[in-house]
Amino acid sequence: MVDFDAIVPCNCSALRQAARHVTRLYDSELAPAGLGLNQYSILSRLEKLGPRTIQALAANLVMDRSTLGHLLRPLLKRGLLKLDASKQDRRSRVIHLTAAGKSLLKQARPLWAKAERRFEHRIGTVPAHALREALARVAAADFDLADRSFT
Repeated sequence: MVDFDAIVPCNCSALRQAARHVTRLYDSELAPAGLGLNQYSILSRLEKLGPRTIQALAANLVMDRSTLGHLLRPLLKRGLLKLDASKQDRRSRVIHLTAAGKSLLKQARPLWAKAERRFEHRIGTVPAHALREALARVAAADFDLADRSFT
């Protein structure tokens, strides 16, 4: 029997270790398309949501704006995304998925689906679904950092 408390000392460490491990799986499957999981996620989200300001996309991806900016640069350079000034506020920038981005996403989608199948094969379909539900609750949780009443 494995003593998980000895291996993973806290919730945060467990989440980070699992995220790194699973990201490697998806990165390896997406490599033939020349994408990493973070890049695929950005393209996929923009396809689903349509053009978004950088701030709105960062919030939707639960990512800080500077990290998103760092991830956007290579996608912009490759012509997969286009950045325009917002019509409502010229100081804001709006990210658009280009035709090249849509084409690459179409090529990458089966690779991503293979990673999904590999994950579910190892973890199990029911536990994988339960994990996604639990992680969605974690991502949506309001951890009021100012509330120090918990000890």
